[in-house]
Amino acid sequence: MTGFFVFGTLFRYFAKRFLGWVALCLIGLTAIVSLIQTVELVRRVSVLKTDTGDVNFIALALLNIPTVMEVVLPFAMLAGAMLCFSAWNKTNEFVVTRGFGHNIWISLSPAIASAMLVGLIFVVTINPIGSVTSPRYEQQMDRLFGSSQNSLTVTAEGIWLQDQLEDRRLIIHGNALDPVSSSVINPMIYSFGPAGDMEWRIRADRMQLTDSGWQISAAHKWDNEGTHSELGNHSLATGMNSLDLARSSSPPSSIAIFALPTFIGVLERTGLPTVEHRIHLHQLLALPILMVGIAMLGARFTLTTVSRGKKMQLFTRGVLIASSIFIFGYFMQIIGLSLRVPAPVAGWAPAIIVFLAGATSLARLDET
Repeated sequence: MTGFFVFGTLFRYFAKRFLGWVALCLIGLTAIVSLIQTVELVRRVSVLKTDTGDVNFIALALLNIPTVMEVVLPFAMLAGAMLCFSAWNKTNEFVVTRGFGHNIWISLSPAIASAMLVGLIFVVTINPIGSVTSPRYEQQMDRLFGSSQNSLTVTAEGIWLQDQLEDRRLIIHGNALDPVSSSVINPMIYSFGPAGDMEWRIRADRMQLTDSGWQISAAHKWDNEGTHSELGNHSLATGMNSLDLARSSSPPSSIAIFALPTFIGVLERTGLPTVEHRIHLHQLLALPILMVGIAMLGARFTLTTVSRGKKMQLFTRGVLIASSIFIFGYFMQIIGLSLRVPAPVAGWAPAIIVFLAGATSLARLDET
């Protein structure tokens, strides 16, 4: 029976059914979450004492849709898969398919391929769209409620930056970094030559990264002999980009997956932390595998095990599976951010474990 070959008649039929259920659940969950967020936003705006002018709540909800879709996608995949397989159970389509002598992998190949396709579409389409709409949404929220985060990043040791030039390397230590204006507060600049020997150091009140280079205010310079000179307002060449430094405090979701590797390289060269961005990159790369694993788990706990009429049992299983996946993924992200595990492990572990759990359970089901 060749109908299950890729693009065969049966393959297309079951794939369309599966994608339809997943799309329906994704649209439904996105609409519900967006509606709840919009109602809450209306309430928050209504109690503001300042005049915010006309607020287009529909436009704000539309801008936030890609972010909402990223959150609800695993739940929509699980709900769509379980509803689809439950429908196949009721119509006995799955039983008939197995009756032709196909193993469970061939019978479920349309669903598995469709789940992989959903993950790929999100990574290459929805994620880049969200990287454009998410910053605009945050800008509108900051305009309404003020900046939600401090623009100054301060630690006990201050901040360290590295600026690599063709003929020298600058090591910059400051009390704080202002990503909004691309400025370093109270910087100390060390210049090292090609051989690695220090040439001079500069102390200043502030230095700002512009398109023409570093603009330094109230600079004082000391050379290796200890000779001191006042430079006042001074300019230095740079190998950095002001936009990259300004975006250094931006959440990873505001950067498209195609730009993430290059941006992570920029952060590493400047000495800024990259663990959050690297975990997010690996989570995106692992998303298609996660979608396939969720679809297989949905098949295992729905096909041939839930009899007609037991809707509550199906719902309970779905909630337990979704909660377990969400908690485990969040746990791996937390320990990854705390540097207890490498970023690739934190990003890929949830997807791989869910995939292996789904494949193992289906293999055992196929033996029975």
